[in-house]
Amino acid sequence: MMYIYDSAQIDELLEKLNDEDSVTMSGREFRDLAETFRKKGRGRKPIAFDETLFDQVVQRWLAGEITARSAMQELDLKPNTFYRRVKERYQDMDELRKELKKAAKEEKEELKELRRQVKAEAREIKKVAKEKTEETISLHKMEREIRKEKSAAEQDHEKEIRELRKEVEAEAAALKQLK
Repeated sequence: MMYIYDSAQIDELLEKLNDEDSVTMSGREFRDLAETFRKKGRGRKPIAFDETLFDQVVQRWLAGEITARSAMQELDLKPNTFYRRVKERYQDMDELRKELKKAAKEEKEELKELRRQVKAEAREIKKVAKEKTEETISLHKMEREIRKEKSAAEQDHEKEIRELRKEVEAEAAALKQLK
């Protein structure tokens, strides 16, 4: 809103406020003076319009069904008034849209961070899995080697047993001949 004050009124008010006698001015006199001062500087009264019709017409205009000029004609408003009212009515929506964009951007950043964390964890899991796989492979190799060694030891043991049997049989045969 625009306030228009007469310089004479301002001077009069300042004089009364600065004057030592103004201390004795009653509250009623001061209120009356302030009220007259306020009433004079109000400016032009706002143009009245139907808000529901305004919302309907603006929605049609925003949807592209009608032009801005035809919307102004339907509402009987001048361009400056029309655009000012649109700005006033939809400023909250713009602020909400900005807040939503900001929240979406923050969520997008959080999502990127989560993706980075998940990728890092996946790399760590792969690394651990590879180590475990290598350990498992090395354990299998060790088991194979142990089996080979066991098999070789068993074969050596069987060979020794056969040789001992032969020796025992040879000794038994030698004893039989001696009897």
